[in-house]
Amino acid sequence: MIRQGHEWFIAQINDCIGRCEKRHQQVFTCFLTLAQQEIVKKMVGNRLFLIFDGGYDNAERKIAVLSQYEQEPDGYVCVLRADYDNRFGKKLSHKDLLGVLMHAGIERDQIGDLIVQEDRLYIFCVPAMSDYICANVSMIGRHPVQFYEVDRVEETLRVEREQFTINVTALRLDAIVAALAHCSRAKAKMLLKQGMVKVNDVVLDENIQLCNNDFVSIRKVGRFHLIEEVNKTRKDRLVLRFEKYI
Repeated sequence: MIRQGHEWFIAQINDCIGRCEKRHQQVFTCFLTLAQQEIVKKMVGNRLFLIFDGGYDNAERKIAVLSQYEQEPDGYVCVLRADYDNRFGKKLSHKDLLGVLMHAGIERDQIGDLIVQEDRLYIFCVPAMSDYICANVSMIGRHPVQFYEVDRVEETLRVEREQFTINVTALRLDAIVAALAHCSRAKAKMLLKQGMVKVNDVVLDENIQLCNNDFVSIRKVGRFHLIEEVNKTRKDRLVLRFEKYI
C-alpha cells in the first residue's frame, strides 16, 4: 500500500524512467524494499522492461533495472561470504551484521539481504561497495571475519523469520506498536512522536490504520510484517499474525 511519505522516492523513480526513455540507456536503482518495489512496478507499468535482482532466488531487497529492451539480470549484485566459528562467543544475528555495516558508514540502500547461518554469513551489495566491505569489516562481536566475493550461491538461502500472534483492540498503529514492543499505549505514542517507528519504510509520527502486508519497524525492537488478521476473541479483540525478522 502506497502511503504519504514516499514522495521523494517517487520523484527519484520518475527521473529514472525519464532518463531511460529519453537517453535510451539502462538505468538501475539501489536496493529497494518490498514496498518500494511495488511502487516501481505501478509507475513503470508497460512503458519499459523492468526486472528485479537481489542476488538469489528468495531475495527480499532487490535492485530494479529499467531498460527499453528485454534482458537477463547480470552483474548488478555482488555476493560476499565470510565463514566464522560459532563455538566461540554468541551466535551472530542479522542485527549484529547490520549493526557492523551501519557503523562502517555504509548506507542501507547499498546493501541487500543479509543472511546469517550457523557458520557463515552472506552480504548482497552493489558492486561499488564490495571492496570497501572486504577491507573494513573484519570483526563482528567477538568473531573475526574475512569477507570475500563469490560468483554465486550454491545453497538455498532465506532471511530468517519467526511467526507469532498478538491481540489488539484495533488496527491502530499505536496499539500494534505497544503489543510488538511490549510497552504501554502511552509509551507507543511517545515512540511515534520521537520518530522511532516506520511503516513501509516511512517514519510516521501519527496514528494510522494498518493493513495486511504492511511492514512495521521499531528502532531497537525489530522489523515486523503484518501477515493477516486471524480472527477475533470473545471480547472482540483482533488476533493478528506477524512475522519478525531475526
